[in-house]
Amino acid sequence: MQDIEQERQRKQDILMSQIVDAGYDTIAFQVYCEQIKQNGSQDIDLWTFEELQKTIQDFIKKEDQKEMQQQNQQIIQNDQKQLSQQPTNSLFQIQKIQDDSNFITEVQCQLPGRTKLTDYIMENTHKQVEIIMSEYISKSDGIISSYISFKVETKPIGWVVNRRFTDFQKLREILVMTYPCHLIPPIPGKKLKSQTGAAYLEKRMRIMELFLQNCLYHPLFKTHPLFSDFLEISDDAKLKEKFSQYEKSKGPTKPQEYTMINGSCVLEISNELQNYSNSLSDYLKNSQDIYKKTGNNFNKLCTDLENLSNTLTAITENFNTLDKLTDSFIKQTKSKGAIEQIQLVYQELSKFVTGWQYGVNFQMKNVKENFYEFFRYHKKKQSTAYEYLQSKNQLQQKYQNLKNKLNEKKEQLYNKGDPTKWELPPDIPKTLKELQFNKGEAFKYMLPNETKQVSEVREMYAFMNHQLQDEINQMIDFRIKVYAKKFVRMGQMRALETAKFHHILANFLQVLAEMQGSTTGQMYNRRASVFIDQRYDQFFGIKPK
Repeated sequence: MQDIEQERQRKQDILMSQIVDAGYDTIAFQVYCEQIKQNGSQDIDLWTFEELQKTIQDFIKKEDQKEMQQQNQQIIQNDQKQLSQQPTNSLFQIQKIQDDSNFITEVQCQLPGRTKLTDYIMENTHKQVEIIMSEYISKSDGIISSYISFKVETKPIGWVVNRRFTDFQKLREILVMTYPCHLIPPIPGKKLKSQTGAAYLEKRMRIMELFLQNCLYHPLFKTHPLFSDFLEISDDAKLKEKFSQYEKSKGPTKPQEYTMINGSCVLEISNELQNYSNSLSDYLKNSQDIYKKTGNNFNKLCTDLENLSNTLTAITENFNTLDKLTDSFIKQTKSKGAIEQIQLVYQELSKFVTGWQYGVNFQMKNVKENFYEFFRYHKKKQSTAYEYLQSKNQLQQKYQNLKNKLNEKKEQLYNKGDPTKWELPPDIPKTLKELQFNKGEAFKYMLPNETKQVSEVREMYAFMNHQLQDEINQMIDFRIKVYAKKFVRMGQMRALETAKFHHILANFLQVLAEMQGSTTGQMYNRRASVFIDQRYDQFFGIKPK
C-alpha cells in the first residue's frame, strides 16, 4: 500500500513540475491524455510512471512546436500588414469561393479558460468526478404555486446544490448558444402540471442526471464556466446573475469566435463527409425507430411482469386460504399426521410463491431502470442527434442558396459588360480589360462585400460539417459508458435476486425431504447458504443478515 502511495506521489510531482508549474495549458493536457488513453485517462493510478512521463514529454514537444508555428505565422502576418500599408505595392486580398468537393483548412479560434471544476480534475487526476441526483423536494413559490427542486451532488469535490428544471433549461440553452456546431445532450420536455407522481419525477431526474454526466464526459462542455458554476453555486440569486450575463451575450457567428480545446477549428467540405452525412441520416432515422420499438417492447415486458406478479399474489392468497382451512380443520377434529404435513406444504408453497413474486418484482424494477428508461432516453438522444444533423443540412442549404444567387448575380453583371457595376475595390492587381476577358478573375473580385458574407456562412458550415463525425462518435462513446455501468448494475441485481430465490427454494426442498425422512434438504440448505453468502460478498462485500 505504501509503495502505491509513493508511486502516486511521484506521478503527481512530475505533473505539477512539468505541466502546472511550467505554465502549460492544463485543460489541453487533459484532452491530450484522453486521446492517448480513452478509458480511465483521469485516473492517475491507471498510468505507469513511464507512460505518464512519455505522454508529458510528447505533449510538451507538441505544444512547443505549436507555439513556434504561431510565432512564425504572426511574423508572416506582420510582414503582410506592412506590405499592405505600402501605397506602391498594395495587394487586395479577399476570401473567394473555392472548390466545394475537396476543401479543408484550419483556423485559429478561442481557448477555454480555467474553472474550479477543470482545475480540480487536473489537480486530482487519480480521482473520478461523478455527478449524482438522488433526491427531490417540493418547494413553495408563492402563496399558491410550487416547484420541484432537485438535489445535485458533485463527488468527491463535495459540491451540493438544489436546481429547478428551469435551471437545466437555461444551462442547456446557453450551451447551445455557445457551441452551435456541437451536439448538446437533451433534457426532459416541459413538465405537465398534472404529472406529479414519484415515478414520473424520478424518471425526469434520471434524464437530467444523464444530461449533466454527459456534459462532464464531453471534453469541451465541462470547460464552460457556467457548467462549473451550475454545479457549485448554492445561492440561487448568484446563479441567476450568471445566467443573465450569458443570456445577454451572443454566440459565435464565425469559426474564429468559437471556443475549442486546442484553440483551432478544422473546416472541411468533401464528398467523403457528404456521404457520411447522407448515411448518418438514414442510420439515425432507422435506429430511432428501433429504439422506439425496443422501448415499447420493454414497456410491454414490464406490463407482463406486473400481470405475473398479480397472478402470483392471487396464488399466494389461495395457499394462505388453504393453510387457514386446514388449520381450522385440525383444531376442530384434533387430527394429526398427514393432515399436519399437508398444512406445512401449503405454508411452504406460500413462501415459495411469495419468493417467486419477489423475484418477478425485482426483475420488473431491473427492466424499468436498466432497459426501458435507458432506451427511452437514448431514443430522445437519437432525436436530438437527428435535429443536430438537420441543422447542419440547413446551414449547408443556406450556403448553397447564397452561393447560387451570388454566382447568378455575378453572371448577369459580367454579361452586361459594365465593370462600373461590379463594385470592384480600388486596388486590384488586374486591369479592367483583363477582367472583361477573364470571367474567373472577374468573379474573384466583383461584389466583395457579398462574397465575404457568403464565405463566412461557408466557413461555419464547413466547421460544423467537420465537427459532425466527432460529435456522433462522442455520443456513441458516452452511450457505451452508460451501457457498461447500467448492465454491470443489472448483473449485480440479478445475481442478488437469484441468490435469494435459491435460498427460498432450498428451504422448500428441505421441508419436502424431511417429510420423506431424507437429509437431502439439509444439504440443499447448506449449499444455498454458501451460494448466497458468496453472491453477497462478491457484489456487495457484505454477508446477508
